[in-house]
Amino acid sequence: MSFNECKEMMNKYNLQNTYQNNFLNFVFSKIARNTKNRFVDKTDNSVEILLSNHPCIKVIPIFKKMDKNNLFLDKEIKEAISIISDGEFTFVYFVYPKYDNFDKHIEVKIPQLDEACSDYMVKIIPYSLNDLKNKIKRSNRGRKTYSRDK
Repeated sequence: MSFNECKEMMNKYNLQNTYQNNFLNFVFSKIARNTKNRFVDKTDNSVEILLSNHPCIKVIPIFKKMDKNNLFLDKEIKEAISIISDGEFTFVYFVYPKYDNFDKHIEVKIPQLDEACSDYMVKIIPYSLNDLKNKIKRSNRGRKTYSRDK
């Protein structure tokens, strides 16, 4: 799947919202499906997973094209340092649309956090849009197309 196909699918998800808002809502709806042993909450820009037996996780969906061979993560690293330093979350996952050139998880080591706390995890995660792709296919199957013949 190309990044342009990801944009098309996000646009079909909800025409009223931006790609970013659609992606946040899509990620939240997928994570919130399974609430066994956890509480899931959505904020303005993230999804928070509060677990009873594991450190809490902050998932930050970002709708932008990532290139696994050319990562620019300055903004994300600053945000992760701030979140983890506040103390409520030690696991921070930045999720981006999965496409041909971004298809594997990448764990990010941050020297500043290595010195401050030993138990943290920052990941860059490709997030599959297959559920959305299948939903669009199913909804298109039931539609009939009509042509205007003269």
